[in-house]
Amino acid sequence: MIHSYQSAREREPYATRFGIAFQPGPQQLVSPGEPGIFVRRPRADHPGSLKPPSRFEAVTGRWGLIPLFSKDGEDPLFEAPAETAAGDRNFLQPWKRGHRCVALVDALNIEGKDGPGSLQQVSRADGKVMALAGLWNGWRSPQGQCVESFAIFSVRCEAGQRHPALLHDAWLEDWLACPVEETTAFLRPYSPDAELVRRKI
Repeated sequence: MIHSYQSAREREPYATRFGIAFQPGPQQLVSPGEPGIFVRRPRADHPGSLKPPSRFEAVTGRWGLIPLFSKDGEDPLFEAPAETAAGDRNFLQPWKRGHRCVALVDALNIEGKDGPGSLQQVSRADGKVMALAGLWNGWRSPQGQCVESFAIFSVRCEAGQRHPALLHDAWLEDWLACPVEETTAFLRPYSPDAELVRRKI
């Protein structure tokens, strides 16, 4: 289970991995329900131009996906189980529409092996940012406001725990642009523990 994450604080990974000129600002600890930055393909209704200026864009949305059928925007979904999301009505429409996204993070705070209340911080051993696979949605409130939100995919790991789906660097563009039927091929445990650093917090 994901408790929170530290959003990437440098502009370099946005530029080198996605070709986006974007400055994220100071590092931010993002908790469920709070705004976070994610990268996606530009929306089809991208304002101001029939041809978006870039293949990808960085946007801010609420961590906690609001299903299209929600009446009040309550009970958002923070994690999308990789094994069942394609058939879950909560995620069905953004899944079918290919609304995949990537959240770049410096570190993850997840539930430790000792259960609720124990936390581990996870980061890459090489110090580079991690890329979380996500699913975004645009929900229209009763007042007519478009609220963009996202969930982070999770995969089942050892001892029945669920961890965020981490994407290899070489997968990022393919993840965002691949056909819908290829989505599940990217949602798997990331790597041996030797590539990640874990510490109790």
